[in-house]
Amino acid sequence: MAELSRNGHRQRMRKQYLNGSMKSSPDHNTLELLLSIIIPRHDVKDLAYDLINAFGSLEGVFSASPDDLMKVKGVGESTAVALSLVYFFHDRMIADRNKDTVKLTSNEQAMNYCINELRAKTVESFIQINLRNDGSIIKKYVISTGRVNATDVNKSLVLTNAVKDSAAYVIVAHNHPHGIAQASASDIDFTISLYRSLSDLGIKLVDHFVVADNDAAVIIHSKEFEKSFNLSEVL
Repeated sequence: MAELSRNGHRQRMRKQYLNGSMKSSPDHNTLELLLSIIIPRHDVKDLAYDLINAFGSLEGVFSASPDDLMKVKGVGESTAVALSLVYFFHDRMIADRNKDTVKLTSNEQAMNYCINELRAKTVESFIQINLRNDGSIIKKYVISTGRVNATDVNKSLVLTNAVKDSAAYVIVAHNHPHGIAQASASDIDFTISLYRSLSDLGIKLVDHFVVADNDAAVIIHSKEFEKSFNLSEVL
């Protein structure tokens, strides 16, 4: 009887998913459905709860390393690989959105490019994109990863990359994983300093974005930046 009950429950979950009604289901239910496919011959409801309790959220589960996942009782190597692949595929698909982009010619396009680059990152990262006069992308650099704030970024490396590529324009961006798209005081101070240093080299810093999930805040965008921070009075 237990076997029939479990199979009936799984079938109901699959029907919920197929008819679209699982969109409002709790996270543990959707994780249970996935686990029931990965581990077809066991009751996985308790395991779904244990995983979310261990890692705090669905994103925490999927972004955890296989080694960390296997520390949860009931998670073997195959299950750990299957769960971590979800985030791997998600990250790959997001990055692929930029693979055909060869030019950045508007603020909106640059913002979307940086969101695609950073939204799936689970650690803080700071990137630099160098452009030619026509907006074509010369090269993208990851300047730093880990615990990143403006004071940790190696400004001289950004300058060196820009000069090496003979860049006309530079775009920089960093992310706030699990945070909000809002610049800190140190972000603003760093941006002003970088703007000045690049200007001394004849290179324009046109954008600095702070990315959080699908959102982004603009610290600088051309003349709007100068006006917002009254740089005309201090440069």
